[in-house]
Amino acid sequence: MKTSFSSSVSIQTSLRQAMSKAQSDLVKANEEVTTGVHADMGVALGGSTSRSIDLSRDVMRIEGQLTTNSIAEQRLNSSEEALSKMADVSQKVLDSLAALTNSTSTLGDARATITSAMDTFTDMANTSVTGEYLFSGTNTDVKPLTSYTAAGSPFQAAVDTELNFYMSSNGIASVNTMTPAQMQGFLTDLQSKFDGTTTLTDPPHTGMGGQDFWSSFVSDASDTNMTTRISSTEVVATSTNANSTGFRNFMFASVVSSKFLTEQMPENVRSVVVDKSTAAIGKAISGINSQRSDIGLSSQRVKQADDTLEAQKTIIETHLNSLQGIDAYEASTRVTSLQALLEAAYTLTSRIQKLSLVNFL
Repeated sequence: MKTSFSSSVSIQTSLRQAMSKAQSDLVKANEEVTTGVHADMGVALGGSTSRSIDLSRDVMRIEGQLTTNSIAEQRLNSSEEALSKMADVSQKVLDSLAALTNSTSTLGDARATITSAMDTFTDMANTSVTGEYLFSGTNTDVKPLTSYTAAGSPFQAAVDTELNFYMSSNGIASVNTMTPAQMQGFLTDLQSKFDGTTTLTDPPHTGMGGQDFWSSFVSDASDTNMTTRISSTEVVATSTNANSTGFRNFMFASVVSSKFLTEQMPENVRSVVVDKSTAAIGKAISGINSQRSDIGLSSQRVKQADDTLEAQKTIIETHLNSLQGIDAYEASTRVTSLQALLEAAYTLTSRIQKLSLVNFL
């Protein structure tokens, strides 16, 4: 009879190697259970790996586009909300002008309402989102509108300069002595400067002859609106600017109303101011609503682009999952088996380490 021996060291070495492999496999199996995809794409997919990479890149591109679109949509929604408030403020000015009577208190109330509306309109025009001004066009880091009512306002000073020059040129001693025809002439000239059809003259604006009144004293906005690529083939305007006719007409109507609708002004002259302001504020409301319509159309196009991108993403992810996806039940079973194998190996190793001849002597 022949006997043989078994080395505990060799058994421990084999167990150590088996445990090391089981631990590595367990890490991969746990990763697959958690992520739902193969832990090693290259090994699992072989020649299909490049296809998987291309599809993953497409998903990332679509997600990046959706993020860009969400920023554009936020800007559009904020712009629409601000324009809606501007339209409401413009309507208040129109209502105040329509309700005017010869009552002194009514004139005072109307001026207060119009001045407040002008300040609110300016605040709305200077709205910013994530550090970008909504109505500055491409000059997103510049506040678009100058306040007329602020102390030392260059806007107010420019209007006063225009008035004083008109009065001195026509031999008018005081603004309260202007005739209806003279007021009509001044307002027509001033409005042409507000809307840009007439440029500044020198005098009274020294060194500024030929320049635009609005961009020189009122607005720092760019005429070019912000645009955003919302898909691989589509670019839309995602902002509007404070140089539009709606903004210009609102400021003109508000400025001349607050300035000339006073108790000292003759009634027939006030009528000229009311008529001119009413016509301008009507154009302002129409212009602002037109801007709201443009913003709404852009919002709709962004939404449609998002729907298309989401559909594309779903299709690509479905195909990607068919390449990368694993059987969750099989992976979970593999984790359980590997854990049981490791526990058995730990137990066996512990028992081998306790073997000693001392125990048998």
